Amino acid sequence: MRLNTAACPNDKCMTYGLPWSTHQDHYYQHGKTATGEPRFRCRHCGSTFSAGLPIRRQRRPELNAEVYKLLINKVPMRRICEVLDINPATLYNKLSYLDHVATDFAEHQELKLINSENFAKRAYVSVDRQDHALNWGTQLDRRNIMMGVVGAVENSSGYALALQLNFDSGLDARDVEADALLRDDYGLPPAFRHYARVWLERDYQNYTAGQTNADNEETLDLEFKLPHSGMQVHIQYTQAALFFHLRSLLRGFEKVRFFLDRDQGMDTGCLSAFVDEVKARRVDVFVIHGPKELTMTQKKTMISRANKEFERYVVDMELSTNSDTRQHYLISRLEKHKANAGNRDWFRYPFDDMAEPEKSILYLTDFDDYDIDHLARLYRRASLRGIDRFFMQVRRRISILERPISTASRGRRTWYGYSAYSPLVVERLLWLYRVYYNYCQVGEDGMTPAMRLGLVESPVSLLDLANGVKA
Repeated sequence: MRLNTAACPNDKCMTYGLPWSTHQDHYYQHGKTATGEPRFRCRHCGSTFSAGLPIRRQRRPELNAEVYKLLINKVPMRRICEVLDINPATLYNKLSYLDHVATDFAEHQELKLINSENFAKRAYVSVDRQDHALNWGTQLDRRNIMMGVVGAVENSSGYALALQLNFDSGLDARDVEADALLRDDYGLPPAFRHYARVWLERDYQNYTAGQTNADNEETLDLEFKLPHSGMQVHIQYTQAALFFHLRSLLRGFEKVRFFLDRDQGMDTGCLSAFVDEVKARRVDVFVIHGPKELTMTQKKTMISRANKEFERYVVDMELSTNSDTRQHYLISRLEKHKANAGNRDWFRYPFDDMAEPEKSILYLTDFDDYDIDHLARLYRRASLRGIDRFFMQVRRRISILERPISTASRGRRTWYGYSAYSPLVVERLLWLYRVYYNYCQVGEDGMTPAMRLGLVESPVSLLDLANGVKA
């Protein structure tokens, strides 16, 4: 845990949020706390604050690692309270603390990624979206809340680079609605509003009533509602924020290749953030599309058919077993595709597998400046495996985010047995698992994603992570 984030707590003060360690001219030391932690006073408003570790406020710090372990091992939150003999308020307090120290730890490590040039020269980043349904909080309105999370994973290392929920816990909907009316936001086109990035109540009502052009909005089910605290962010703004964050995070890489799911607005968000890098030929963008709902039998049939076509090609061309036959085959298919469809059409990838059957690829940033061999190697890397695996683990490891087995419902209003009530809890659990997945979870090769990427040299202890100890 870094000690440089403590700042003036007065949100009306000009130094609010400015850390004392980097803005020392705004503060002076003001003694120590009863536990010996340094205390500071703001020179402008006189507010005092301490700069010690947040663990000092944990009355039972020995339970932190156990809570973390249970949260990311599919134990329901009520069962955690029973197992550890703690009340819900204590559990949520520890969840807030763990989110703070884990986020701080990850940010500290990822500064190395931004500031160092010792990492791999290439990054292959898959990006996708996952939706989570939350339960209603009142019997008076039994509509569920649907939140979307956008994630990015570096495929070679498996490192989850970013995770963003379309939710802002720092906003109060009533305050925003009042200010939006004063600013006449409703009288302006959505893109020019002060609160353009969030769902305003009247817009949501118009949308669910069918009075909004759905082509310009994300898809929302009419039986869902806005969160009861905080505010829901338009998914396009969430996607854009993630890509601008990645632009900063990945600036040390020589080449970055993005593999995007065919989600509305995702390609636009990526190209907007990386337009200069695309022009400089530092970034390439591919969109990947495939059928979502296929049975195991259908997948096996596709794979068998694709394998037979490949084997027939190898025999007909009399290719040597020592040559890269898959590369030869892919080049032949790409040449035929370019001759028939040019550079602006979907390419049906010829090698099917269980994870990505019947995959089609669109190369968005094709400047026709790569030779066919180089292009074929890029197509062979085009995959959503990294982010798909991470999202699959999220479903399997976190109880409230598993794919729900719903109870009987009336009017499509469904109670999900283990789902969360608060988007803030979802956000914190996603962040906790991202840090655990990157730094603690060891793969078959004995390494974590962070080790493969070069951020750390050994797996991070969950005990150290839970208690805010720097690696």
